[in-house]
Amino acid sequence: MKNKLKYFRFFICLLPLSFLSMGCEDELDSKVFSDLTPENFFQTENDFNAALVALYSSFSIDWGGQDPGIGIWYTYLYNANNRTYLLRSELTTDELYNDWDANILNFTWGPATYSGTGASTYSRIRYVARATDVIDKIENSSVDDVVKNRYLAEAKTLRAWLMYILYDFFGAVNVKVDPSTLSDIAITPRLSDEDYTGVIEQDLLDAINTDELPEKYNGTSDWGRVSKGVARVLLLKLYMHQKEWAKAETIGKDIINSGSYALLANYEDVFIETGNNELIYSIASNEAVPNWYMQHLFPGNYAKGFAGSKLIERGGGWYGYSMPWEFYDKFENGDLRTNTIITEFESGGGDLVDRDNGLRGAIPLKYTSIEGQGSGPSYSIDWVIFRYADVLLSVAEAINEQRGPSDAYQYVNQVRDRAGVLQWNGMTQEEFRDAILDERGRELFSEGHRRQDLIRHGKFIEKAIERGATSASSKHLLFPIPAEVILEGGGTIEQNPGY
Repeated sequence: MKNKLKYFRFFICLLPLSFLSMGCEDELDSKVFSDLTPENFFQTENDFNAALVALYSSFSIDWGGQDPGIGIWYTYLYNANNRTYLLRSELTTDELYNDWDANILNFTWGPATYSGTGASTYSRIRYVARATDVIDKIENSSVDDVVKNRYLAEAKTLRAWLMYILYDFFGAVNVKVDPSTLSDIAITPRLSDEDYTGVIEQDLLDAINTDELPEKYNGTSDWGRVSKGVARVLLLKLYMHQKEWAKAETIGKDIINSGSYALLANYEDVFIETGNNELIYSIASNEAVPNWYMQHLFPGNYAKGFAGSKLIERGGGWYGYSMPWEFYDKFENGDLRTNTIITEFESGGGDLVDRDNGLRGAIPLKYTSIEGQGSGPSYSIDWVIFRYADVLLSVAEAINEQRGPSDAYQYVNQVRDRAGVLQWNGMTQEEFRDAILDERGRELFSEGHRRQDLIRHGKFIEKAIERGATSASSKHLLFPIPAEVILEGGGTIEQNPGY
C-alpha cells in the first residue's frame, strides 16, 4: 500500500471513469447507478484503492470538479473558495473578513441563496451514499481479511467525516447508510439526531477498533490517508459538538496517551514540515493541485513585509481575506504565534501600509514557508486540518466543563508554553471557559474551527451582531437545506427552523 499515495495526491485524474460513473438521479442521491459488483470489481487491493479515491475527492484542496452522477460542477470542501465548508467555517465568524459575498457577510442567506456550485457542501450527501456502497462491496468481497479490514475502516472513517460535515452545517439529513436502499428512488425523511450521530459514532468506533488500520501515516509515503488518529479526532469533534464532555475527555486522552503525536517546539514549523508529528491530517497540495489560500490574503499593492523575522516578498494578491484587528488584538504581547501574521508591509511604491494607513486587517499568513517560493499566485503547501494542539485544548475544555479548571491547566499550558506566553492558573470555571475560546482562536486561526467553537460556546450569533450583521439570529446556527431539495422532496424533507 505504500506506493499508492499517488492515487490520493492526484486522485481525480487517476480515478477510473467506470467507477466515477456511479452517481445519483436526483439531488437527494435517491439512486446509485453502477455496474460494479464484488464479482467484477472488488477483487484486489488496487480495486479498493480506486474505489476510495472517489470518496477522497471531496477533501481535495483543488477548486472542484464535475459530479459524474448529475453533471454539475461543485467546489470541493477544503479549498480557498469563499463558499467551501472550510472558508464558511471562518468567514461567518470574527476570525476572518471577506466582503465578496454580502449574504455571508451580513447573515442574509436563505434556502434559495445558494444552488449549483454554491450548494457544494450539501452536495456531499450523495458521496455518503457512495461511501455506503463502497463499504458494502468491501464487506462482501473475497479479498484477504487483513487488506479488507484496513480499507473497510478507511471507508467508514471517510463516511463518518462526510456525515459530520453535513451535520455541522445542516443538522441530521436524509443520508443513505443502508446499502439495501441505494437503488430505491423514494425520497426519505431526515434521520433523527440520535440515529444520525449514532451512525457517525459507530463508524468511527469500528475504525478505531480495527487492528489493521494504522495509528498514523506521518513520515510515510501514505501520508494523506485517513488513519486511526483521524478517526479518533473526528470522534472527539463529534463529542465536543454534542457537549458530551466525559466522552470527549476520554477519546481526547486516548489520542494523547497513544504517544503518536506531540507539539513541535516551534509553532511556525507546524505549517512548514510536511507530515510532522503534530499533524493528524493535512490536505495534500502539489504543483498539479496547488494551494491558493495565500493569494487571497495579500493586498494588490503588496511588495514585502515581515512575518516575525521572515521577510515575505511577493507581488500583490486578491485581498479577499483578512484578520479583523479586533481579533488580532486578542493576542498577548510576545505571543510567538503572531510570527505567522503580517501586520504591515511596504507597497510597490515604497510606502508603509499598516492598520493606521490603509490595511483593513492583519494578513493571517500562517504558512510562512512561502518565503523564497516567489510571488505565487499559488504554492505547493499542504493545508493543515487536524493537529495535536487542538486535541490538548479540547481536552482542557472538556475537563473544565465537568470539574472546573484545576486538572485542565496542564493541557492548555503546553500550548501556551510553546507560544511564549504566561501559564494559566487561579481561574473560575466561567473565566476558564471564556479564556479557552480566545485561546483556541489564537492557536487555531485559519484552520476552520472557529464557527464550531463559537456555536459551542453560545457566542456565534452574538459575535455576528457585534460586527454589524444585525440580521443574524438563532436560525443561522445551521444553514438551510437548499430550496430545490425541499421542492423535490414534496414535503418529505423538513427545512431547518427559521427558514
